[in-house]
Amino acid sequence: MAFTDETKHAIESYIDGHLADWDWHKDRFDFISDDVLRDRLADEFMSTRYVYKLLEGMSADSWLLRAQIRLQVLSYASIYEAVIHHILFDDLASNSEVQSLTEFKTKKVIAIPSSKMAQLQAALEHDGKDIIPTYEGIGRTDTTKVRFDKKAECAEKLGLIEEWLKDEIIEFYEARNAIHIHAEIRKSLEYQLDLSKRAYRRMEPFIDQIRSNLPKVVANNA
Repeated sequence: MAFTDETKHAIESYIDGHLADWDWHKDRFDFISDDVLRDRLADEFMSTRYVYKLLEGMSADSWLLRAQIRLQVLSYASIYEAVIHHILFDDLASNSEVQSLTEFKTKKVIAIPSSKMAQLQAALEHDGKDIIPTYEGIGRTDTTKVRFDKKAECAEKLGLIEEWLKDEIIEFYEARNAIHIHAEIRKSLEYQLDLSKRAYRRMEPFIDQIRSNLPKVVANNA
């Protein structure tokens, strides 16, 4: 059953009194060149803050506090990942450091005429197995398969973010991927609460560093 209008108004008044509007959240990501992504990031950032303020207003503790922490870590880690992924693979796709993220060494078969192949197989033998001529080439994987820590390291190497910040957002993302009940039991509530607070507090320097450094990195990549 839904809250009464009076209750909803009281909740909305409390949250709105502590939360900037949607346009403010959108403007935080003014360096994002994709309008759809920019709007989605604004949605995620604002909704994460909205839920936090709601649960804070309820003085969440125990199991509800853990839910609040989990949602914070999941959402902020997703924002960090989305921003870095977009900048690397959309804005800086031609950069050699970025391209190397999707490259890996692989063996590629050499196309040899059948007559020549018969001569090679007659001359080469290994433990009764066929010898297949290959050369070492470069294969490519999809950008969605690149690990976040590698993307964050690349962002730091390009000068988009500082080393200390890179280390922390990698920690947040690893926590995001490792969230499950057994892990939560092993880790203290104090540790989890500190992690969620840092995930929020690092958003400001993260945005400021990228907004300041991105134009220089793009110019160097031109």
